[in-house]
Amino acid sequence: MKFVTFDLAYVQRLSAGDSDTERHFVAYFGELLGIKLRSRVRSPYLVEEIRQEVFLRAFRLIRRPDGIRQPERLGPLVNSICDNVVLEYRRAGDRDPTPLEETFDRKDDSVDVETEMLSVESSTAVRNVLETLPRREQLLLRAIYFEDKKRDQVCQEQGVDREYLRVLLHRARLTFRDKYLEVVK
Repeated sequence: MKFVTFDLAYVQRLSAGDSDTERHFVAYFGELLGIKLRSRVRSPYLVEEIRQEVFLRAFRLIRRPDGIRQPERLGPLVNSICDNVVLEYRRAGDRDPTPLEETFDRKDDSVDVETEMLSVESSTAVRNVLETLPRREQLLLRAIYFEDKKRDQVCQEQGVDREYLRVLLHRARLTFRDKYLEVVK
């Protein structure tokens, strides 16, 4: 890949909506963003989703009257936008994670018997793994995912603030995941 140095004329063409310049911009940064995002995000769908959001924000910024003041810094700007979007997606995932109960206990009336048996086995595996965790991690995961308690309520019960609860939940989820993967192998 050949790296490009950006100048005021390039940014002005982008701002004016020049289709050749836009295609070059998307092709050039699309490849770089793809490389970066594939190392940070597991889902190919999410890689594309984030890439599109980065382009949307970059074009909005470029087209603003006070848009780009340092055209030579266009590359680092796109990189920073990408970092911010990735962080926002991660934060959104932390605020609204898919509850474990929904992941493993979801029932569909149109499911065949074999699928139903696998679902029951998964639910049993989840409950068994949960019981092997340290007591505090069990309480946290049950409160958030099974009992659907509000995080503020769990903070009060555990005597921690929201930031530390986030850390505790992260650790509990990692421990659960590792033990669950051992069981299902």
